[in-house]
Amino acid sequence: MRPAASPGGGRRMSPGEEALRSLKRPRHPVDPGSGSDSGSSSDSESDGDFVSDLRQIACLLRLIKSGANKDRQKMCEQIIASVAANIQTMLEDTKSKFEKERQNLLKVLSGTSKEQCESSLNEEYTKLQETYEMFCEENDAHLQTFKDLFSQVEVEKKKLLEQYQYQREETATLSEFGDTFSEKITNAKPSPKRMKQTSFLATPSRLKLNDQPILFVPWLETPLPAKYCILFSQDDKSFIIFCKSVGSYLECASDDDFDLDDE
Repeated sequence: MRPAASPGGGRRMSPGEEALRSLKRPRHPVDPGSGSDSGSSSDSESDGDFVSDLRQIACLLRLIKSGANKDRQKMCEQIIASVAANIQTMLEDTKSKFEKERQNLLKVLSGTSKEQCESSLNEEYTKLQETYEMFCEENDAHLQTFKDLFSQVEVEKKKLLEQYQYQREETATLSEFGDTFSEKITNAKPSPKRMKQTSFLATPSRLKLNDQPILFVPWLETPLPAKYCILFSQDDKSFIIFCKSVGSYLECASDDDFDLDDE
């Protein structure tokens, strides 16, 4: 980097150049006629000048070193900036190339993926339609089966209700018969004395009216004609069976009143 120009229009000198210029200036001349007294003073002055020159040289070296360090730092910064710019440019180029390739790949994939998606959707729709049709058929079959079962259940229910009603009626009838039979059994148990008193009156007998045989039955208002007496006259057992039948029918005579072994 070049140093800045001086205000007078010339080039401005650096501190190192100013120190070198001061070293090149001529020292003050020594008067030879001054004698020995002036010799010692001149030696001391020369030593002081030498020390000052050394100091100036050291200062100059420091300035040169600092300037070199500054120049080196600036150069490094410039190099780093240029490298960073190059890297940024390369990154942008790579990014643009990658974006272009990505766009191209997306276009290719979009075309192929669209076709694949359409084919996959068609296949899935076909499968779904087949499954739905199968479900509808099975649903109809199951519904028909349920309807048949329900109708059978209704028929069985009606049968069971009819059986229950019939059994209920039978139970009621049997209970009525039981009550009736109980009453009849109770009424059919007369005392032995009464049975003995009424046994003769309740027993049919063969009599004669106007020398004509007749059959007298106490339960009948009129005697039976002679033909019945003729029928029973042939066999006494028949007569006894007839009497027992009539007596059991009219519930007025007991079966014990007639003994088949009497004759």
